[in-house]
Amino acid sequence: MGNHFLTLSLLLVIVCVCVSVITTKLNPKEAIVPPSDSNLASVIPIEIHGVKILRQASDTKLAELGVASWPTWEGSPSKFPWTFKKTETMYFVEGKIKVYVDGYEEEEEAFQIGKGDVVVFFKDMKVVWEITEAVKKHYSLEE
Repeated sequence: MGNHFLTLSLLLVIVCVCVSVITTKLNPKEAIVPPSDSNLASVIPIEIHGVKILRQASDTKLAELGVASWPTWEGSPSKFPWTFKKTETMYFVEGKIKVYVDGYEEEEEAFQIGKGDVVVFFKDMKVVWEITEAVKKHYSLEE
């Protein structure tokens, strides 16, 4: 009985991950993201318009990435275009940002990132950032 339960549990996790990936590819705004109190929320990243997002990263993941040693950046509410010269990984300590990725500029295609999220923007990606709540982030640039 124990082995069947473990097998079924593993199968359920695999199915949830597959559904999340498929849903994200078909309609990123409706991607299935585990609730923030779930252990899965801090280990299953999603991808929206080429941007990788790990919602509510765990302390373990932050330590693994070495976030505490990364430089910081702060920004006030504003809206501006940005092109990433290098791949940038960031962890948001505070704030909220609405992101419009080049090629997905419609209001309904924008998505939000913010406090607790680890986000990766890849080299040469063009975006418009709309900071809706003052932001403080740690960041790491790929060399």
